[in-house]
Amino acid sequence: MPSEAIYKLVTSGKTVTAAMEQDPTQVIDDVAHNVFPEKAQKATKSKKVRTHDDFTEEDLNRAEQCAKFPYRPSDLFLKMYCNVLDTLERGPLKNMCSPPLMGSSGVIPITVISLVPDIMRYYKDLIIDAQHEVVLATNYWEPSWGAHFIHDAFIELSKRSEDRPNKPVVKLIFDRGNPKQIYKNHQKVAEEEWGALGLPTRDQIPNIHFQAMNYHRPIVGTFHAKYMVIDRRVACVSSNNIQDRVNLEMNIQLEGPIVEAFYDMALLSWAEDMNPPLPLLSNPKAPVSENGRSCFEEARAQDMDNTSSSALPAHPDPDSPESKKPMTDFTLINAKGFYPFVLHEPHDLVPIAMVNRAPHGTPGHGDVDVPQNVAWLSGIQLAKKSVFIQTPDFNAEPVVAAILDACRRDVECTLYVCLGYNDQGEMLPMQGGTNSKIFASMCDTLNKEGQGKRKFLKACWYTAKDRDRPIDAAAKERNCHVKFCCIDGQVAIAGNGNQDTQSWFHSQECNIMVDSPKLCAEWMAALNNNQNTAMLGPIGEDGLWRDKDGNVVQSSGGLGGPVEVMKGMMNAVARVQGKGGF
Repeated sequence: MPSEAIYKLVTSGKTVTAAMEQDPTQVIDDVAHNVFPEKAQKATKSKKVRTHDDFTEEDLNRAEQCAKFPYRPSDLFLKMYCNVLDTLERGPLKNMCSPPLMGSSGVIPITVISLVPDIMRYYKDLIIDAQHEVVLATNYWEPSWGAHFIHDAFIELSKRSEDRPNKPVVKLIFDRGNPKQIYKNHQKVAEEEWGALGLPTRDQIPNIHFQAMNYHRPIVGTFHAKYMVIDRRVACVSSNNIQDRVNLEMNIQLEGPIVEAFYDMALLSWAEDMNPPLPLLSNPKAPVSENGRSCFEEARAQDMDNTSSSALPAHPDPDSPESKKPMTDFTLINAKGFYPFVLHEPHDLVPIAMVNRAPHGTPGHGDVDVPQNVAWLSGIQLAKKSVFIQTPDFNAEPVVAAILDACRRDVECTLYVCLGYNDQGEMLPMQGGTNSKIFASMCDTLNKEGQGKRKFLKACWYTAKDRDRPIDAAAKERNCHVKFCCIDGQVAIAGNGNQDTQSWFHSQECNIMVDSPKLCAEWMAALNNNQNTAMLGPIGEDGLWRDKDGNVVQSSGGLGGPVEVMKGMMNAVARVQGKGGF
């Protein structure tokens, strides 16, 4: 049961956003620590995940009281949320949003499951319609076709704002390694650096107030979050960075009260003062309809009749960042039956909780007791029927162990993972190992136990919609970067976090936990429609994938080795420098 201290914390009504509304020019980090002063943790304090499946009705009632859900959620959701609340014992801002905003509600009118250009085109449409403010966050930003859409969106927003009395305010946050971040994690990006990054110059956007922030917590506390908030009314959480990759990605749009949690998180992520501040901090926020149904009408009114390939501009703006990738890299979106835009059936507000993690820069695997991890582990350990996970990487020790235990309980565990994804990075010390190594080990473990539980592990390599077999990620032809989890067809967790060591123990992540069997079913159907993984991706009993002739398809990294580890270390340095890498 949530403690009395946690109950008071989440029902106090105190938020960083509310405190900033009193004076929007303040340094946000100072305000946050004034509102939620964190006590020093004792060295003996356990950092292990606390999960349990013996909840009483009183426990669940208490969890429901610790949120503003539109109705009583399912018992599964409440149990998971109850465990998530316990993580606040370690600090009130471990969830990267003010505690009273953690448990909320919202509607989800549309999901985009496609390549980066489609999602960035969708972002562009949202940005140019902004009236007051935009906050855009991404892990990796590089001059690319993805950046092309954002570059042009800012210019178009400026043109549309020429006759407005107040200029829109736009904030961009990304992570691009800088030695100065050793002593100051947040570095404002100077105007003279914009052009080299593929951002518009000041004279191209005279009618918007633009600021960019470079944020990283050394050594390994990556800002891995990817989200956007428009006019304090619309939020998006996505799997993709703003760069050119041939990844299948997933973006979810949300409206309703949950947007306030995203807004609060955006302020905490910025941390510094804003010049100028976001205008809606000092003015009434945009009204939200009682049940949010107007957004479904807006989604259907948008021009979704265009083919996905129209996302790729034939003649880009000459001032836009040029991509190094040929356009043929994105031909997956022309695959027969590939439908990027998922228009969800209209629904009333559903329970949604933020399950994030704050960045942790110190190497090691101790920082595990955070909302994101506890949500995942609770779901897997409480599952009675099924667990579905799609992720590019799968090697974090806690989740591997949890899936094996679920299989032993006769819970069907389906894993869609990308063959060879980031092999060089995952072979680095303390990173967990390659996907191939983990799959082989899991199959070997269950087979050796001899209890017939291997049949409950449905491990699959991602197979693209236009392919008849998995493709090694090293080929850079068909990869998948979706981060999605579904428990018993009832609760979904989606957002930024991978099931790898970096996301589990270090990176800042943003995820939503949604209680809706209807949305779960729609997401599962859409994901399976846009890939051939379920039919063509399952591995054999020994953890290897074979074609119809018995030929084994493996990743170039395989089970790893000293040469591959050295390559990985070199690429890790290149990535931090913003020069590529894995």
